Amino acid sequence: MRPAYGPRERFRPRAWRSGLALALVSVLFGCADTVNPTVGGLRIGVQNAPLKSPVRIDSLHPFEYPAAAWSHGASGTTVLKILISETGSVDSAFVLQTSGDRALDSAAIVNARRLEWEPAEQGGQPIPIWGRLPVIYPSPEDRPDEP
Repeated sequence: MRPAYGPRERFRPRAWRSGLALALVSVLFGCADTVNPTVGGLRIGVQNAPLKSPVRIDSLHPFEYPAAAWSHGASGTTVLKILISETGSVDSAFVLQTSGDRALDSAAIVNARRLEWEPAEQGGQPIPIWGRLPVIYPSPEDRPDEP
C-alpha cells in the first residue's frame, strides 16, 4: 500500500486546504450574510449607490484676507484640494493651484481647515471625500474696507 504523500511532499489534509480556500474567498469577497461587508476599507455593494455631496454648514463668512497680502496689494485665486471626513471636518488641505502669493495660499489652507460640512454619503453611510475648493482673494482696490 502506497502512502497518500511521498517523502518530499508535506502532509496537507484535504479538509485543511478546503477550509483555507473558504476563508480566503470569504475575506476577498465578503460573506453573503454580512450587512455591510468591507474588504480593505472598501465597502462592497455600495459602489453603485448614489453619492450625496457634502454641504457646507458653517456660517458663510468669507475667508479672512491676510494683512500682509493686503498691505502689498496681493490678489488671486488659490485652488485647494480638501479631504472632508465622515464627521464633516476638513482633515487635509493642500494647494492644487497657487494664487502666486504665499500669504494668500497659506491663509486659504488655514481658513479651509476651519470649515464645517455635512459629510458626503453613499449607501446611507457618511464617507470621506476629496474635493476642490477655489478661494478667491480680490484685489484690495476692489474692497474698500480693511481686512
